[in-house]
This record gives sequence, C-alpha cells and structure tokens, in this order.
Amino acid sequence: MDYRRFDDKIYVRLDKDDEVISTLTDVCAKEDLTVAQIQGIGGCDSVTVGVFDGEKKVYNDKTVEGLLEMTSLDGNLTYYQGKPYLHLHATFAYREDGEIKLLSGHLLKANIGLTGEIVITPANGEIGRKFIEELGIRVWDFS
Repeated sequence: MDYRRFDDKIYVRLDKDDEVISTLTDVCAKEDLTVAQIQGIGGCDSVTVGVFDGEKKVYNDKTVEGLLEMTSLDGNLTYYQGKPYLHLHATFAYREDGEIKLLSGHLLKANIGLTGEIVITPANGEIGRKFIEELGIRVWDFS
C-alpha cells in the first residue's frame, strides 16, 4: 500500500494481498480523519459481502474467490467507540461457468489480488455512530 495527499483528497494504491477494510482504516487513522467519503475500483482475489437481515439482525453473507473486478466501492468513514469506522458497499464482477456474474452488498472483507485504486475525500468535522438496538445497526450520531 502507498498513498499520497493532493489538495483535499487522498489517493491510495492497494497492493496484492492487502485487505481493503483494515488497510483503509489504517490510512484514515494515520491521517487523523474523522469523517470522509470513500470511492474506489480494483481487482480482488477473495471477497465477502453481506445483505443485512433486519428481522434476525445479522448479515447473510457470501464469499467468492478467484479473479473479481471491484467495479465500485463506495462508502464513508465515521467514528464508533473512539475508533475509525468504515461503512462500505461494493460491487464485483467475476466469471462463473463461462458467464459474468455480479456480487454486491455491504463489504465485510476483500483481499486485493491485483491492485486497488481508492480515493478518500476528507471533510471538516466529525460524525460518530450509535447503536440502535431495535434495528441492530449503527447509525450516524451528530450529537
């Protein structure tokens, strides 16, 4: 991984075997970011995404391994319990049985297989998160 800050954006290059969420969390912590928008593309070799089940309050997840094109990574950075918290959604394209398939949802884990090109756009201010028990999720907290 390597990154550079240009004006109001941080450009991050993820390298083979980097784990997307933990690596981006480290960059955000190193740069003392408290709120930011995150977007990116890349090539992965293993990803796990989930779709939240509101009744059971768990993610129904799916893992796919092999060459996957991360066609879209979008999300944000906030803070939860004093630590950077990334909320990311992603879409991946991959080949299965000779067809191109799509995998999309809340990003739970992704390992870079080729490279990742991520842009972090920090904002001035801070947004925290609070856990809403009846929903089973963490929501923005502006207090």
